[in-house]
Formats: sequence, structure tokens, C-alpha cells
Amino acid sequence: VISTSDMPQWGATVRDQTGGIDLVIETGGPATFAQSLIASTLYGHIVLLTLQDAKGGSIQLPAALYQRSLATISRLFVGNRTNLEAMLRAVSQHRLRPVIDKVFAFTEAGDAYRYFQQGDVFGKVIIDGA
Repeated sequence: VISTSDMPQWGATVRDQTGGIDLVIETGGPATFAQSLIASTLYGHIVLLTLQDAKGGSIQLPAALYQRSLATISRLFVGNRTNLEAMLRAVSQHRLRPVIDKVFAFTEAGDAYRYFQQGDVFGKVIIDGA
């Protein structure tokens, strides 16, 4: 475990210890984006959940870091708190429940991924971490 608060320049450490991260879910915005680029593997994928910080600062794409990583960068829109609260009310009011295809124990995670990749799934495939 690497504490980003104890190690602000964590990207190189992550890359050295892992050989680079294939998929980075970037939640820190401008404060951590450059480190995510450094941590990603060559041709990795970085998914941005936020583009700004609380003070309105925006993500900048450092050209030198990007050229070194050649990562695919995509944006995932997840909505805001108001959207989440409205969705939760609708789910509760209409008693919506997900369709669960199959549940795997955490120790069977590999089997769960293989099952999902077969493509013959109707509903959610759950990996139970309990």
C-alpha cells in the first residue's frame, strides 16, 4: 500500500513496483493526474472521474508525460450528489433490484472473470468479498 499523502510523488514508485498500471481510475483530479500518467504502463488506460478540484483547478495534460506513457485517457460521467440522491429515491420507491446471474466467492474471482468473459451472462456476476 502506498500512501499518496505520505509520498506526493508516488507515480514512479508505483510504476517501479508494478511495471506500470494497466487501468487507472483517476479520482483525484488535478492534484493526482500527473502521477497517474507516471504510474500507468505504456499504452495504459486512465479513466477520469473528475476534471476539476474543489477550487476550480482543471486537469492539465503535461505533453512530456503523455508522450512517455501514450495512455488512452477517457472521461466517465458519474453525475453529482443531486443525481445520486434522485436515483436512490427512485430505486427505493420503485423497489428496483438488480438481476443477479451468479455469485462467486472471493477465492473464485478468476472463475468469475472467465464466466463473465464467456458472454452468456444475464444480469450481474457478483464476487462476494465477505
